[in-house]
Amino acid sequence: MLAVGASLVLVFLSKLISSYAKKPRLNLPPGPWPLPLIGSAHHLVSWSESVHSVIGKLAREHGPVMQLWLGEVPTVVASSPEAAQEILRDHDLIFADRHLTSTTAAITFGGTDVVMAQYGERWRHLRKLLTQELLTVARVRSFRRVREEEVARLVRDLSAAAASGATVNLTDMVNRLVNDTVLRCSVGSRCKYREEFLAALHAILHQTSALSVADLFPSSKLASMVATGPRNVLANRNKVERIIEEIIQERKNQIETDMMSGNDDVGDKAAVESKSCSLDVLLRLQKEGGTPIPITNQVITVLLWVSKLHITVF
Repeated sequence: MLAVGASLVLVFLSKLISSYAKKPRLNLPPGPWPLPLIGSAHHLVSWSESVHSVIGKLAREHGPVMQLWLGEVPTVVASSPEAAQEILRDHDLIFADRHLTSTTAAITFGGTDVVMAQYGERWRHLRKLLTQELLTVARVRSFRRVREEEVARLVRDLSAAAASGATVNLTDMVNRLVNDTVLRCSVGSRCKYREEFLAALHAILHQTSALSVADLFPSSKLASMVATGPRNVLANRNKVERIIEEIIQERKNQIETDMMSGNDDVGDKAAVESKSCSLDVLLRLQKEGGTPIPITNQVITVLLWVSKLHITVF
């Protein structure tokens, strides 16, 4: 019995060695030595330094192009201008696609938004909608009055708090300023679901600042089952999506009401169009049809997410 067991072990080892020998030897970048299971994670742990500082030290030791293993996920770090140029400019099409973790997949509808979508026809059409319909110079400038009104409102609130000697949470007030500004530019008005929306958005952003076990071991079904991060992100993304769906329906009802009352014929049509919010533009394209990709409510949702960020920057 012992001999049979030893024979089975030898057969297993021989197959393992032969399979390893057949694997192509890749010319991988240098990097710190990894441990089984956790990879290079132990090199990144520091009580006194941030992860970025630790990676900078490792890069100075191992070179401008360095490989780390985050669990079973290989990660290449480019830390010099020359290496960054190779990736971002000289070979940009090769590196155009972004790595999709379980967490980012939950946020981006499986990588179908503009930021995480694979480079191809769909991404080009989404980007064209953003640049030629939602984020033109004239349209972004038309929202200047909205931004000025919201900033003036913030200043009045701060002045009133100072006069009464009340304590204010400036971070919270700025968050509300940004949220109200981008929502007015995106959907035409402040959101009555603001508190729920902000809570869900903050929960998503908090989760994306860390890696879950499912992100480190994407091939493991067990890791996917025990990881709470992607599930939390998906639950909060569903809340945001539900809120946007309700806003879309409310806006459609308002447009129908205006059409029935004849308000859509008032004034210069070009002037009205230039002052339309992003949602009005997308609903018009959805109604007219003829776009390279169908303007579904999900497409409207992912485009509004991106347009919010750009409108805020301008």
